[in-house]
Amino acid sequence: MGKTTLTVNLAYQLAKQDKTVAMFGLDPNGSLTLFCGLDDPPPEQTMDHVLRSDFDGKYPLFPVWRDRIDGVDACLGGLPLTETSQRLVLDKRGSYLLADALEDHPLPHDFVLIDCPGTIEHLHVAALSASTDVLITLKPEDKDMDAMAKLLEWISATRTELRLRPTPKIMGVVPNGAKNRAMHRDNLGLSNMQGLPDIMRHMQIQLFPTLKDSAYIANAAAAGLPLGLYRSGDPSNQIYKKIANTIAEEM
Repeated sequence: MGKTTLTVNLAYQLAKQDKTVAMFGLDPNGSLTLFCGLDDPPPEQTMDHVLRSDFDGKYPLFPVWRDRIDGVDACLGGLPLTETSQRLVLDKRGSYLLADALEDHPLPHDFVLIDCPGTIEHLHVAALSASTDVLITLKPEDKDMDAMAKLLEWISATRTELRLRPTPKIMGVVPNGAKNRAMHRDNLGLSNMQGLPDIMRHMQIQLFPTLKDSAYIANAAAAGLPLGLYRSGDPSNQIYKKIANTIAEEM
């Protein structure tokens, strides 16, 4: 339960508001494909096709959940992106190819949600260059807290190095997978120790409500569905809705 789960659930919540959404999968693991209930596409119908200097504007978009809701499409990742990442390093405009594609060939969708890999690589640079906002999700584990600090440092340094204008801003942080454990309670500020709420307040970054560890969220993803279609009455849907509302209001 993490970034891809957040992506598909936010796409669904935005679609419920009659918004159109394109999801871009930049993860070589291809999690977005599974979580959307789609089959693995051929290499020429992945994001690898988009991240090329000769991209012709024909985005390989696949409709998602059309039998249940309209407005959501996905451009998928997968193993071909392993080579894509290496190619971006060698391309003179590798860091800007996704931004170039969206500028030269604008999509008709209201929102584009980019699902990035779990570890920082050159695909993240391309994603950041094409973004207006960044949403971070993490488990309230010590190692994830440390990773978030490093990610925030990387975002700040990369924005400056690439001189991105407008500068992508941090929309907020979404804690996920929380359990009733001492470490999680400490990091979520539920004990007397300084936790995530204090840190985010100091950094002036919005902290969204915590998503608790849930078998229903995991089962929904495995079924290729957002939680709202799998279990509409689950309280976690209200958190996804709140985040989607923030996205819609700020754009």
